[in-house]
Amino acid sequence: MIKLVSFKTLLKGVGVLLFLIVIKSMVFFKDRNQKNDWSSEIKSYNYAIGTQTVGSKYKFTDKSMLVETALEIKKMGSNLLKFSMHPRYCTENYGLPKNDKIKSLTQLASLEPSVKTVLDMDFKFYHIWTYGFSQYTPELPGEKDDTAQIKFINGYPKSYQDALYKELFEFTSYLLKTYSGTGKVFYLGNWEGDWHLRPDYDRTKPVNPKTLEGMLQWAKIRQKAIDDAKKEIAHNNVEVYNYIEVNLVNKALKDPTAKVVANTIVKKVNPDYVSYSSYDATNPYKTEESLKKNLQKSLDYLEAQLSPKEGLPKGKRVWIGEYGNPSINYSDKVQNLRSIWTIKASLEWGTPFVLYWEMYNNEIEQKTGEQVGYWLIDDKGKKQPIWYTHNSFYNESKDFLENYFQKTGELPSFDVFRKEAIHFKSLNPKI
Repeated sequence: MIKLVSFKTLLKGVGVLLFLIVIKSMVFFKDRNQKNDWSSEIKSYNYAIGTQTVGSKYKFTDKSMLVETALEIKKMGSNLLKFSMHPRYCTENYGLPKNDKIKSLTQLASLEPSVKTVLDMDFKFYHIWTYGFSQYTPELPGEKDDTAQIKFINGYPKSYQDALYKELFEFTSYLLKTYSGTGKVFYLGNWEGDWHLRPDYDRTKPVNPKTLEGMLQWAKIRQKAIDDAKKEIAHNNVEVYNYIEVNLVNKALKDPTAKVVANTIVKKVNPDYVSYSSYDATNPYKTEESLKKNLQKSLDYLEAQLSPKEGLPKGKRVWIGEYGNPSINYSDKVQNLRSIWTIKASLEWGTPFVLYWEMYNNEIEQKTGEQVGYWLIDDKGKKQPIWYTHNSFYNESKDFLENYFQKTGELPSFDVFRKEAIHFKSLNPKI
């Protein structure tokens, strides 16, 4: 005999069922939202290794050189983009269309479509070689003079100092306002500073005292403009920092009396960060042990030139802005292996970034017309072993971060990450 259920009892049962469904939904959405939160954090985590795009000699699409290479960097798995912003945007590095309305860094960022596109792309970290339009004297067609975009050679006129401060303050303010709330971090700096201090590229000659004093003022103004803009402009969840790049460290290690950017400009300015174009500490050495020893010695020297500074994230303030092993000198396999040596030595020391030179090659051998081979993707579109090392490293990093979060409920500190990363399979290939 079938027992009939009362309407009241039925409603009660439905109510309990609905209650359970609601509770389960709340747990589901909480878990999903929590996953979205840490997935976003993993996406924006500092993976330390990265690359850059400057002056590439080939491309494969109808997009601009800058946009194409930025997309390739993104597809490789990186959340960091290093590129250049300066008055030569239309003649050097990217060959972008000239726009007579662009007369400042802020206008370059806001009016040049390719520059705006990459700044708006989903990168967390930006390293930008930044040179003011107010400092530029156009070269003759077909000529290139690096001193055309710096005005402190043999002294730094006050009018140029004032113009630099104004332009860089304005540009920093633009970045803070435009990208407030995005989580982006901008590092504004210079290309190899020791070649600015010695513009004839002769490292054997003594430094011109007037150029040294001029460069010191130039570097101080760059730091002050960024600092002042950060104090004055309301912003949230966006950062802008100043860095000075150096490249002649071994010279000072061999001769402590030698004047280089590290022991003069860096020491007196105390910038937020120092970038090291590290060829003099990497390329001469034939074994992993000797490279590691000399690179870490140089990094120790650079860190010693800095003084404590408030308002900066915890950790080391010196990074590898450039390293590379051109294929004209090395096989693909050795190019990859030597790059891994540099990455591991840098991570062990604690550098926040290790940036490979570069996505597409930028140098042509003059006598033969051969590609020098500073590349992750060659001129035929072939991904090199070092490309796969980067790509695998990013995948391993994300797996490690996800597993770490699931076990601890939080993401690891950078120190925990870098110490683990040294043991990733991507950095320990079978020879």
